[in-house]
Amino acid sequence: MAIDPTANITRATQAYDQAQKSGLATNVIPPQDTAPAGQQTFSGLVQNYVNKAQEIGRTSEQLSILGVQGQADMASVATAVSEAEITLQTVVAIRDKVVDAYREILRMPM
Repeated sequence: MAIDPTANITRATQAYDQAQKSGLATNVIPPQDTAPAGQQTFSGLVQNYVNKAQEIGRTSEQLSILGVQGQADMASVATAVSEAEITLQTVVAIRDKVVDAYREILRMPM
């Protein structure tokens, strides 16, 4: 069974949204600092990037299957696979930075 690297990010953003809506989140952004109308929240932004990464992965898989079946040219397959690889590397790098930032916050004196 393959592990979906975006599943944890999705669950974390959903939990964050639920905590904010329920009032359990103590680090709610003050009203004067909220995003202007038309801009997304942080969790919405992350969710959009996660969805885009999943879409790129699916497209790469579909083109790879078509390439194996001889129904797609190899240049398209190679491009799609490279794009999926770069996207995965980016997601992992962002995840690592978020974890590092979280650990740094935990080290802060209260």
